[in-house]
Amino acid sequence: QAQEKEKNNAKWARDVTFSAEVGLVFKDELSISPKGIQWKGATYPLESITAVRWGAVRNSVNGIPTGTDYTIAFANNRSSQTIELKKESTYSGFLEALWRAVCVRLIFDMISALEAGGVLEFGDIKVTDDSVTLTKHKLLGANEKVRLGWHDVHVWSANGSFVIGKQDDKKTYGSAAYIGDWNTHIFEHVVRGGFKKGVRKLSDYIKD
Repeated sequence: QAQEKEKNNAKWARDVTFSAEVGLVFKDELSISPKGIQWKGATYPLESITAVRWGAVRNSVNGIPTGTDYTIAFANNRSSQTIELKKESTYSGFLEALWRAVCVRLIFDMISALEAGGVLEFGDIKVTDDSVTLTKHKLLGANEKVRLGWHDVHVWSANGSFVIGKQDDKKTYGSAAYIGDWNTHIFEHVVRGGFKKGVRKLSDYIKD
């Protein structure tokens, strides 16, 4: 068993290790390993990271593609760092390591917070373990907040955001931006995973 654990730890260490040079002229090293994320001379321990966000924006001029801007950001309780990348290989390589190094833990942290009765916010969506609060958008009069169970809503992605909408009402929805809002990807993973299992509470996603 100890051998097996050692083997798993070694595999994890390999899976969460990635390093690349960023920048055309002045190069900064971006790396991640069991020691943490290293960026611009500072090291951020993996366990200190509380939030992540990322995404890609394709640019074009007059319909002609001019390349893609990739953004990865992470935060701890003290500060946040935003990394702008041009190379897809750096973006995907770093993200793959980040997912295993940090995001898997953030998924469990989020589920624990919900199970303990926490209310979390992503963009303009409010979430508890068994409910989601969305906005009913009205042409006249003030918009109103509507609280719904997970069985009353469906999800999709649009315009760089994760969207949750009431099943039978196109005007009731909420969204969280992948690049702009913290932990949208984590939230989406939990919600989509929960939907696949048909759960009434998000925390049931990780239960057998």
